[in-house]
Amino acid sequence: MRTQPYSTTGSQPATTRRLAPALHLLHGLWVASCPSCGFQLATARTQQRCERRAARRVCPVCHQDGA
Repeated sequence: MRTQPYSTTGSQPATTRRLAPALHLLHGLWVASCPSCGFQLATARTQQRCERRAARRVCPVCHQDGA
């Protein structure tokens, strides 16, 4: 039987796709952290702004390939 590769929904291969940051509301500020190691990526007063800021950052702790 031939095995099928995992299907991907995006245009990037599954190995280069980044995980969505974990968002938390702490004392009125939204905090986005790396889902793998918990490193704080961004803070903001609104959830949308925090998501946008975190999307532009790469975790310096667990990102190893430099891409």
